[in-house]
Amino acid sequence: MEWFAALAGGAALTALSLETAGAFQRGGYRPALDKRQRKNLLYLCLLSLAWAVLAGAAHALIKWAGADWFGWLAAGLFVFSAAMFVFCTWEKSPQHIKFTPRALRLLCALFVTGTLLCRALIFFASLVSRGAAAWFLALPILPLLVFPALLLALLLALPVERVIAARFICKAKKKLAAMPFLIVIGVTGSYGKTSVKNMIAALLGEQAYATPASFNTPMGICRAISEMPANTKYFVCEMGARRQGDIAQLCGIVRPQVGVITGIAPQHMQTFKTLDAVIKTKGELMEELPCNGIAVFNGYDERCARMWRACTLRQKFLTGEEGVHARDIIVSSNGSAFGMCVGGSCYPCRLKLIGRHNIENFCLAAQVCLALGKSAAELAAKAENILPVPHRLQLIDAGRGITVLDDGYNSNVRGARAALEALNAFSARRKVVAAQGFAEAGAEDERLNAELGEQIAECADIAVLIGVKAKFILSGLQKRGFDPQNIYIYPTLDKARELFARLLKEGDVLLIENDLPENL
Repeated sequence: MEWFAALAGGAALTALSLETAGAFQRGGYRPALDKRQRKNLLYLCLLSLAWAVLAGAAHALIKWAGADWFGWLAAGLFVFSAAMFVFCTWEKSPQHIKFTPRALRLLCALFVTGTLLCRALIFFASLVSRGAAAWFLALPILPLLVFPALLLALLLALPVERVIAARFICKAKKKLAAMPFLIVIGVTGSYGKTSVKNMIAALLGEQAYATPASFNTPMGICRAISEMPANTKYFVCEMGARRQGDIAQLCGIVRPQVGVITGIAPQHMQTFKTLDAVIKTKGELMEELPCNGIAVFNGYDERCARMWRACTLRQKFLTGEEGVHARDIIVSSNGSAFGMCVGGSCYPCRLKLIGRHNIENFCLAAQVCLALGKSAAELAAKAENILPVPHRLQLIDAGRGITVLDDGYNSNVRGARAALEALNAFSARRKVVAAQGFAEAGAEDERLNAELGEQIAECADIAVLIGVKAKFILSGLQKRGFDPQNIYIYPTLDKARELFARLLKEGDVLLIENDLPENL
């Protein structure tokens, strides 16, 4: 009976931990105690307090009043309240845990850990109260074990995860070693990584293979390598980072010969802490290049320009006036036209992509391809064939004469500014911006999101603010004197979509800026 209660307690603890486990997953399976999780832990403490009252009442009635039937009633109340807690946190959570193989292994380890902890609790409770009522005394502590149990589960699963990761990395390295003529191009930066990566692959042609979507972590890149065609000549690898050393780790797997830095911005400040740490981490890519490697920097970003000046590689390139740059730029809601200037020559180009920032991205991609021996005329001819990246300023016809600019996968300062500039290029009846703000901004959280509000006020007619950052964005809107009647605030994007159905009319343009629901 006691082991049955322990198994039930382990299952309950696993269910109560789903929200916190999701935060661990989004943080790279590292302990996370952000604002949302601190709030969730507060709710767990309140649940523990409520259970303590219920357990005390159940224990008293069972022991002194002989009301054994109340034990079953109390058990039902425990189960119901736990289920309601899980349901409410799941409903309000903007991003649930994804049940990947690694997540399932973590939850299995958590179940084992939780069961053992519950068995220990029941044992100690039995020392206080003999009989069937003992497990009631252990229940109130259960919600308080969520965070420590997850930490123990992570430690328990760590050896297994390291073995699995090492196996995948070894397999990926072997495949790359079997392709001696492969040229690996590493792309990193605070913004524009995916767009530049896809542009480089498109310009290099059929022999190029790029990591799909936003596969930019060790396991994601290893998976991409496993799916890479055998005839690939250029492997364009997107490299993401949340902490110092992450880029160096990725370079140890793929050994890039070409490095590209798209730009530096205050992103992931919650883990990086300082902008200098961001610069140092992105610079790890250049430090890992061989002495005959090629380094390419975005000259339209001043921080990148400083990195270019500090770079010691012989083959280093900078877009802008020092290298590939654009002139005679015409930007519209249909794309852009410009002259791509290389040396003393200019080549007419057209892009179907929206926004001036995509011209900068194209110049960076073209600079990489030129360094690899491609001709400028060939690159200019291919420009119009480059397709937009889904959810990155993607133009969508929503029907009924409504246009949607889906910029849902951009959640950084530079990307948001570029999206709002692109919105200005549209002639619309009304311009509507739906914004969730910047995640992981750390100490800069309030300031950066307030500045976003000010930028929205300059170009939007209606602002729809979503999630926990809404109050900061609202302060920026108010500072600019934005009409409060045109401000709508919703807890989630799903709730806001109900407003879109009622609000949007023919001729309106809706910009969805960051629909990534992890706004901490």
